[in-house]
Amino acid sequence: MITLVPGSTSPKTSLSRKALALTALLALSGSVLAGCGSRDEEDAAVSTSASPAVSSPASPSVSAGDSATPPAAESAAPSASPEAAPAPSPAATDGGTTAAGPCTADMLSGTVESVAGGAGADGISRVLMLTNVSADGTCTVSGYPGVSYLDAAGQQVGAPAARTEGAGALPVTLAPGQSAAAELRETVAQKYGGCQVQETASLLVYPPEDTASLTVPYPSTGCSNADIELLQVGTLQAR
Repeated sequence: MITLVPGSTSPKTSLSRKALALTALLALSGSVLAGCGSRDEEDAAVSTSASPAVSSPASPSVSAGDSATPPAAESAAPSASPEAAPAPSPAATDGGTTAAGPCTADMLSGTVESVAGGAGADGISRVLMLTNVSADGTCTVSGYPGVSYLDAAGQQVGAPAARTEGAGALPVTLAPGQSAAAELRETVAQKYGGCQVQETASLLVYPPEDTASLTVPYPSTGCSNADIELLQVGTLQAR
């Protein structure tokens, strides 16, 4: 016969309680794990939803950089254009034309031509022709040429030609092959008692505005006396 002791529990009751406690503990652990899992999912969702907010400030900075590039290029363009534009040259401003320079002795050749009806009792009138024989283009003569007799040795004979009054001095432009003419008057040497007549072989001619001279063949008779002026010359005119 078995005697029950008050306050004692049976082995079956103790095992039931342990099973219940274990079940409760497992349920609690599951809920904790479930809670942690849901917390991780919520954190992940929060971080996922927050990522566009982080990336959104970057996109305006990129677009702002892109929009800032064209103004910089545009502001550089005006500063470069004045340097690239060439300054107008004086030739272009004047229409590309320049005035012809004076005819120099090395650009000219000369001849003496007779004039119909030019002979008179006291002398004769002829024409001194100066022709542009250069290949360098046009040139200009204006005014009186200087003229003197030369002997066969190239020495000056007598006084140089005096200047006549008449047509004014106007510029004459000579293209290659063109000529200008000056009236040349010659007085008979034998007319003067103190002339000291001397044969001459050519004329020494100085173009206007030139210190160089050319020689023009012209046999004649001069006076050694430098006080007697046998020659007179006019201004060069277009021929």
